[in-house]
Amino acid sequence: MTLAIVFEQAAATAGELMTSLEPYPDVVFVVGDDPYARRFASLLRTAGEVVELSGDTTADAARLKAAGVHGITAFGDWGVGVAAGLAAELGLPFHSPETARGLTDKHVQRTLLDRAGVGGVGHRPVQSRADWDAAVRDLAFPLVVKPAQGKGSRNTRLVTDEAAGRDLVTRLLDRTRPGHETALVAEEYLTGRGAEPFGDYVSVESVCRGTSVRHIGVTGKFPLVHPFRETGQFFPAVLPRATLLEVLALTEAALRALGVAHGITHTEIKLTDRGPRVIEVNGRLGGNLVDLYQRGLGLDMIRVAVEAALGAQLPEPPLPTGERTVFQYYSQPPLGASRLTGVRGVRSFLPRHHVDSYSQFVKPGSELPDDLRSVFLDRIAGTVLSPYDMEGVLGACLPELEFSFAGPDGETVLDAATLRNINNRAVPCLQGPASGGAEG
Repeated sequence: MTLAIVFEQAAATAGELMTSLEPYPDVVFVVGDDPYARRFASLLRTAGEVVELSGDTTADAARLKAAGVHGITAFGDWGVGVAAGLAAELGLPFHSPETARGLTDKHVQRTLLDRAGVGGVGHRPVQSRADWDAAVRDLAFPLVVKPAQGKGSRNTRLVTDEAAGRDLVTRLLDRTRPGHETALVAEEYLTGRGAEPFGDYVSVESVCRGTSVRHIGVTGKFPLVHPFRETGQFFPAVLPRATLLEVLALTEAALRALGVAHGITHTEIKLTDRGPRVIEVNGRLGGNLVDLYQRGLGLDMIRVAVEAALGAQLPEPPLPTGERTVFQYYSQPPLGASRLTGVRGVRSFLPRHHVDSYSQFVKPGSELPDDLRSVFLDRIAGTVLSPYDMEGVLGACLPELEFSFAGPDGETVLDAATLRNINNRAVPCLQGPASGGAEG
């Protein structure tokens, strides 16, 4: 059976796809006109046919039909929308275009969740200063301002003051600025309950087919650093059974509210004193989960998505033994850094007990974005007997890893432990008019 994959820079890397797709001889890669796709076009052709999108969905679907495509899937938000349009033309199982919009537009998603009674978060669309003024009349501070469409927490800020928020909204929507946003969402901030040393949120990895929802696992998280940047995850999550059941029930209700009937999903859930609340639902695999679930369950999540797309029976996920925890830790650059200029010390802590691998994601010399998104400089992957042992492993190896950054005051050299402490101490929000749109 022939499978189509909409390819982009997404949760499944090109290398991971090549490895996981070895058992599938008939693959068609659907690519758009972007630098990442062009970079890997030659590699993709070694594994299957490459179809370049023309912009005409009907014509592109006809080409896939001629290639004998039986299923389609995607691993990124842009691809979810593209695959939904193609699947609708071809009559293939995937998210409907309406569901895809709910999975990729945060305002639409919140609205659908509210209608189904599983929202629990006040929100308003913001496309102008006037929209912001209307939002603050209806919502209580603190508020989270985020792009209606986006990933990696790009341009996502916590705001506690009306004037500071107005300045922020004005700047983000300024069409004269490179990388401006076209639409924002203001949401009431969900205050997490104390969960130290772990983060106050989890993600649920699920696969859906028709009316069936199968939860593969619940992923624990390290605490975020300012403003909403991720620093790591682990499996299995540490949750009391009652909370676990609440989280799974909420996830299933959210998937049904959005009309999800096919494919793999990644649902982020905040743990609050009022019970679990949906942060967001994604209609694709979560980032870095291929490695985590391969080590944690011996399960290839890309193949799970592929099998679901080809109509195979939903997998019965293997149960974690409870005898070990697998984890990933990501170093984030300090706020204000404009370029990574060097990395040293990797060889000094590898091999090391409890550290399975080290991956460098950002090469020295690379420019760093200034939109506050999560930037994973690297990934330390490890295995411990208890989740409470993760900090000991990181405490031993982070001081031996060193980064250097270019910034407004010249070059700064920081070991990974100091870098972590600096990020943890960052000012958490915009406090008032004096701070305007500047970074906190």
